[in-house]
Amino acid sequence: MQEMERLDRLKDEFLSTVSHELRTPMSNLKMAIFLLQKTPLRKQQQRYLQILQDECEREIALINNLLDLQRLEFGQTPLYIESLSLVNWLPDLLRGFRPRLQERQLHLEIVIPADLANLTTDPQLLERILAELINNACKYTPTGGDLIIAVQQHSLLMSSPPLTPITQPIENPIPVLITQFKVSNTGSSIPSSELERIFEKFYRIPRQDPWAQAGTGLGLALVRQLVQRLGGHINVTSDEYLTTFQVQVPHLEIRL
Repeated sequence: MQEMERLDRLKDEFLSTVSHELRTPMSNLKMAIFLLQKTPLRKQQQRYLQILQDECEREIALINNLLDLQRLEFGQTPLYIESLSLVNWLPDLLRGFRPRLQERQLHLEIVIPADLANLTTDPQLLERILAELINNACKYTPTGGDLIIAVQQHSLLMSSPPLTPITQPIENPIPVLITQFKVSNTGSSIPSSELERIFEKFYRIPRQDPWAQAGTGLGLALVRQLVQRLGGHINVTSDEYLTTFQVQVPHLEIRL
């Protein structure tokens, strides 16, 4: 066990060091691409430059995800808790996906009660969670398919407030308001044997990507860490008709 912990620590240190060292050259590369875009180029040169820009952005996203995972695993990500009106906040988030939905001819359905209570959470972390799940749903839904975003709330008895270390036994459980998000899409399925593995770092389901979508296998690993940082839980169900990611997050206390 000690040797495994040592090797795991070395791996994490290696990833962190490599991620930091790669950021500087990628930033220089991005600046060079920006300057080239200001220069008159032939059509073929513009095509090569676009490929270079796309791959540069992909590498930067990979590095940022690695760094974010490291911070989350080491507990170095602070929370900035605010009160969100989901009835207003969620449609604003989804508005950014409208062009992509139209391009792929996907049908979007939003199920959100008008009387939802405000959610107290970190809006930036929640946005990253939902954006990654919605992005995946867009990628793996065939043309003409359906994407459903549903929100509901319920109370759950907990032995202590969310994110509060338990220092002594609590005899009387307290009710905590939970907000549940469901991101579902039609036309793609995940084998039952792979449902847990999809949250592992760098794991991609073999032979399950007929659309040949680019990816690193870090997105869902990052989502799970972000959900846990909010004191929540994520799971996934899938059959031949529908795949659903369900995220449950508790309402956190706003501390002044």
